[in-house]
Amino acid sequence: MAENPTPEPASEIPRVVQEFLRDTAIPKGFVNPKPLRLDDLRRRVNEIDLLPTVAPEDLLESVNRIKPARIKVEKLPEEQKESLSTLKARLKRFHGTRIPLYWFPFPWVVSTCADRFGYRAPTAVRTATRLPFNVANQALLAKLGDMMGDAGRDPNPLSQNPGDPGVSSLPAGYVYFGQFVDHDITLDVSSTLDAATDANTVNNMRSPTLDLDSVYGRGPGLDAYLYAMPSSGPPTAIKLAVGTNRNLGPGGPSSTTDAGGMGLQTTFDVPRVAGTNTAVIGDPRNDENLIVVQFHHAMLRFHNAVVDLLLAASFAGDIFAEAKRIVTHHYQWAVVNDYLRRICGNAAVDDALNTVSAPIGSSFRMPVEFSVAAYRFGHSMIRDNYWVNFNFKAATLGQVFEFNRNPQLPVFSNWVVDFNAFFDTPASVLVPVHNKARRIDSVLSPGLESLPGFTGMMAILATRNLRRGLALGLPSGQGMAQLLGIPAMTTAQLTSGLPPAEVAVLNSGGGLLLAKTPLWYYVLREAAVLAGGNRLGPVGAKIVAETFVRILKRDASSYLNVAGGFAPMLPSATPGAFTVADLVTFAGVTTP
Repeated sequence: MAENPTPEPASEIPRVVQEFLRDTAIPKGFVNPKPLRLDDLRRRVNEIDLLPTVAPEDLLESVNRIKPARIKVEKLPEEQKESLSTLKARLKRFHGTRIPLYWFPFPWVVSTCADRFGYRAPTAVRTATRLPFNVANQALLAKLGDMMGDAGRDPNPLSQNPGDPGVSSLPAGYVYFGQFVDHDITLDVSSTLDAATDANTVNNMRSPTLDLDSVYGRGPGLDAYLYAMPSSGPPTAIKLAVGTNRNLGPGGPSSTTDAGGMGLQTTFDVPRVAGTNTAVIGDPRNDENLIVVQFHHAMLRFHNAVVDLLLAASFAGDIFAEAKRIVTHHYQWAVVNDYLRRICGNAAVDDALNTVSAPIGSSFRMPVEFSVAAYRFGHSMIRDNYWVNFNFKAATLGQVFEFNRNPQLPVFSNWVVDFNAFFDTPASVLVPVHNKARRIDSVLSPGLESLPGFTGMMAILATRNLRRGLALGLPSGQGMAQLLGIPAMTTAQLTSGLPPAEVAVLNSGGGLLLAKTPLWYYVLREAAVLAGGNRLGPVGAKIVAETFVRILKRDASSYLNVAGGFAPMLPSATPGAFTVADLVTFAGVTTP
């Protein structure tokens, strides 16, 4: 629903890619009519020296959901088959190779108008409801932003009890998962805070398709440095490279209920350039803090675990391509059916799935009402302290940023994150603390008023968010509510429970901020007042849910467009489901 997108017609999907999209190795409901037996699986695992991340019984069920390849690698055209053999670690020759098109990011193969930001609200709504970009409003928003992160605003900064004010029921890991997802679909490097800017002129440097290009980069054919090419076995069994840790003793998950069960972690980091410790990953923003970079590491291992699954199943087709598809579809499923349902509520997600119309290949511009306002709800859920592992039971937010900065790199082995304290995994019973996110409200952690590496306004996250919305001319919260057919919040609701100083800022200038409430601030207040801070309110939930569903529906390669439908087949706590907790468990990062 971007305004004036001047769309280009979607290019035709190449035949070989169409065939790949139709021919999934995990069709919904498929069970191998000649299933592998448990003894055979154990023998196979030993023969090829695999280290499964889950119990053999759980692995067996997934192995028997994999359909034998229709086109085996050995039956590929000679030029392509020979090219694949040259990618092995011993040779690593890329010049002149012929690589499958579906190894590359899908948006490269099917060109559509999706490389810009834009607006969901039409010009008339924005013009009538936005705050004018002027010095007075910049100063007013700076005052409000400074106040949102003031020390003492959080009523229970140390509590992990959702029954306490300020503490949500959401496991804190979802806040950083949300950050990881954001880095998969948006990247604005050119807009300014110093002048009014039309979002339609701002490039989105990420493909808005939930295709994990932040992990896979441009694929092994162009970004070979992200990958570990096989030295033996099938040439397409290409894994993602992982890094090493600096040895400072045991860390990470424990096999017991105390520090004694932690192991010495040696490969629980992303790859890094020797000397500078620059992360060698698809999006450098995923090295911003310890928790998100450790989650990125989990995603590398998730792909590698799926490659091992296909090897265990003796899959004879293109293992890399199929592993990437299985990983991406399960990730997309978890985004919609775990993350969004927690954040937006079932009703908003179901409504989006049922009502959003976005034909495959249709034009799209990332709405700034989403990227600059509604989806920034997560900033208010960041805690000022975390139980990271048995070594660091009350790590400050400052330390979470500090411990993936030089000279504390590569990630210290004793700082490796125990994700059982961040998601409700089967092994979470072993940790004494389950980190809970802050409630969504207009209070930000004081640590977000002094972001590392920035000075002045850029160091104050709330002020920066408000200023960006002002510069891009976002509609007010009331304007979006009217556009979406949702009753706008009253003045009494907007000010409910706020300290007098914040109410005074909202009332200043004749109550300007109460009449034209900045959309990001409105989304936060709506969540706090109408949804208890545990999820988004109706305006925020509708913007977020519909944007994600539109992204997926227009993408021919997404799980929503799998022929015959898609059902998760990887091991999970609940059969037929797949959550972020299942993802980190299968990735093998929840056990020593």
